[in-house]
Amino acid sequence: MPTTTSLTTTYSGKEAGGYIRAAFMANETLQGITVKENIEYKQVVRKLVNAVTFANATCDFDPTSTVTLTERILTLEKFQIHRQLCKKDFLADWEARSEQNGELHQSLVDALIGNILAGAAANNETLIWTGVNATAGEYDGFGTLFAADGTVINVSTPVAIDATNVDDEINRLILAAPYAVKSAVEKPTIYIASNVWESLMMNQAAAGNGWYAYAGPEVPKLFLGYKIHVCPGMPTSHMVMAQASNLWFGTNTLNQWNEVKVLDMSDLDASDNVRFKASFFAGVQYGFGNEITTYGASF
Repeated sequence: MPTTTSLTTTYSGKEAGGYIRAAFMANETLQGITVKENIEYKQVVRKLVNAVTFANATCDFDPTSTVTLTERILTLEKFQIHRQLCKKDFLADWEARSEQNGELHQSLVDALIGNILAGAAANNETLIWTGVNATAGEYDGFGTLFAADGTVINVSTPVAIDATNVDDEINRLILAAPYAVKSAVEKPTIYIASNVWESLMMNQAAAGNGWYAYAGPEVPKLFLGYKIHVCPGMPTSHMVMAQASNLWFGTNTLNQWNEVKVLDMSDLDASDNVRFKASFFAGVQYGFGNEITTYGASF
């Protein structure tokens, strides 16, 4: 008689979805750029350039100027997280009775989901800026894309940023950015690495502006009126000035981000293993390279 295989324990639902949603949106960079959802694999993002000028009024319709349409392609890569745990390894921890009964306690399952997805969020935060598609488990991040685009504006001779030079170096970034971007209706954001923000706080504290450094997250992060967004995944001493609408992170349907499966293998292969699986798509792209200003050796 052949072995009967049955799926007895699959955990996938609201609790898992809550953990993943929280981890996904915990990526600090994602809070400051444009997130494009529901991309199946590729999305062609069209760019429109319309030079607006006035003409003297006449009685006739006399079209002038030009409208230029170009496009960039946001391509997603598929990734997965697979974990396999043995129940006996948890007999001395958590709820031993559950392990003795041949299952993992729900609190342990929840903790493992939270731990896996916190790591996924941290890794994705890094890949957004430094990912290289040629490396397994990565997609091309902004740094890789910027470095290959000659239209992106780079501040020359970047240096290691500390509290003594942070003001001057941010000023260099701002001065290099196009006036058309700085004067646009949508004001650009200054994206900075964690050490740059720390240096700026120290600089402000030394200047007597302790309230700015220590008053907490409710104090707007601004520099000369431009919003500052701290990106933990950005390389040390790096900065970018761009409009949020010009930097894109793409993913597929959120339903796939909102699913973790936990499979007890005991009735499938007679082992005491439990498997965790999550899979998702991710990728970044931008619109106008000549409207992006970067600072740092990696850009």
